[in-house]
Amino acid sequence: MSKSVPFPREGQIWEVVDGCDAQIQYLFTAPITFSGSGRLTAGERICIMTGTADPQPMVVSFLPVRYDELHDRLVPPDIRDTPRYKKYTLSVKTGYFYDHFRLIEDVA
Repeated sequence: MSKSVPFPREGQIWEVVDGCDAQIQYLFTAPITFSGSGRLTAGERICIMTGTADPQPMVVSFLPVRYDELHDRLVPPDIRDTPRYKKYTLSVKTGYFYDHFRLIEDVA
């Protein structure tokens, strides 16, 4: 990753340029999380979740713009049916992010 490329900022919209894999964090109301992996197809848009104080972060965290539409495909039924399940988030390593995503909409 080039040092001149800024880290994605909260609220920016990026688009998958080709199919790519992402880590999925399944979040629960109890102090527990599980993770899995899923695939995003070319053209899928994502929104960056939060910024970071680290100038060289290892991971980019995001949510798909079509969060609800992708929910059943990305979250297995056994996780969705768990009473304390709340939501999912996605992430990839920073270098992988720059290889598979392009900026579509910057924040004001």
